Amino acid sequence: MNDLLDKHEIEDGFYIYLQRNSKVWLARFKIGGKWISRTTKQRGKTKAVSAAIRVKAECDIKHEHGITIQTKAFKHVAELAIKRMDELPDGAKGSATFDDYKRTLRRYHIPFFDRLHITSIDQERLAKFDAWRIQESGRVPAQSTLKTHNAALQRVFDEAVIRKWMTAAQVPSLSASGGLAGERRDYFTAKEVTKISKAFGPWIAASRTRPSREVRQLLYHYFQVAVHTGMRPGTEMDNLRWNDVDIKDDHVVITVRKGKTTQYTGSRRVIGHSTVLDMLLDLHAWSQDTDVPDDHNPLVFRLPDGSQCKQLGRNFSMLLKRLKLEEGPGGRRTLYSLRHTYISHRLLERVSPYVLAKQCGTSPEMIQRHYDHLTPLMHVKELVGSEGAELTKLINAYAALDFT
Repeated sequence: MNDLLDKHEIEDGFYIYLQRNSKVWLARFKIGGKWISRTTKQRGKTKAVSAAIRVKAECDIKHEHGITIQTKAFKHVAELAIKRMDELPDGAKGSATFDDYKRTLRRYHIPFFDRLHITSIDQERLAKFDAWRIQESGRVPAQSTLKTHNAALQRVFDEAVIRKWMTAAQVPSLSASGGLAGERRDYFTAKEVTKISKAFGPWIAASRTRPSREVRQLLYHYFQVAVHTGMRPGTEMDNLRWNDVDIKDDHVVITVRKGKTTQYTGSRRVIGHSTVLDMLLDLHAWSQDTDVPDDHNPLVFRLPDGSQCKQLGRNFSMLLKRLKLEEGPGGRRTLYSLRHTYISHRLLERVSPYVLAKQCGTSPEMIQRHYDHLTPLMHVKELVGSEGAELTKLINAYAALDFT
């Protein structure tokens, strides 16, 4: 108020004023014991008084009906939401996806909504944002991407509600129905898994440097555990620690404590057969831990010096390209394709979707939805039929007829 040029009192606690950096009059009044400032959008004093009375009346009505009067720019609220995520402890509900939320907000939502009042975001604004996002990214986002974006945006709305800058009733509904249905990642055939496994030896031997060789050796063990357990490459496997591994005589029991679904379902146990057991024993022998305290609980998948490797995905893509296996019938293959390989082959071996869901941390419905294309292959014998089946006899009888 130091740059005040003029002031006109309408009534006690209600006046309009003119600032040095503006040509329009501003209204200032109290509602609920708090001072509120609003623009009148008028340059003339007489019209400004009339506009101020209307603005105050609108605010009085909103206050009476519990509608938030004070509001903030979207960018300001989004930065506070990001700050709140940064301050939450590791392991807090949703923390595994916070990096995705923050990246999404800074990449899309903040640039688009910027200084727009958060209470001004309605379905029409969201529709414009959807169109802009497609233009900005160059493609229609998948439903899974939209769900991540919506979850990030919802945290901003939640922040505004917490700070009483908007009410829950003012939060627009968010939908992922406009996205493309998620495509299943391609999986490897049994022959391809064998081909990849055999290629590791020469590929590791061809390493030019020690760090490169160590990364490839770690990747080999990572590959074997992923393809034989169905664990999720990334958060689940990268956060696995030795206290989570229970070695048995001919198998291993792994407790998954951190991953995509653990925040909702808690930890789960994964069974690994003898191959997984051998890989984990090799990894343990490979580590260089000496004279460590009893409470030492390092990561399982780490380099000999104890550091975590962030290059496994890139190196796996290099190996697939070398073997000309980077593309399959279902699209580009990644480390995550190993999980789909495990599920696909177990289904073909007639393992129950319910059992697989427990092993892989998903639901039977999700397995049936995304792997329904394997159903005919799972029932080849039934579909082919036996020599004694009535339908087979009928087919053979017609095949034997001579119509010439």
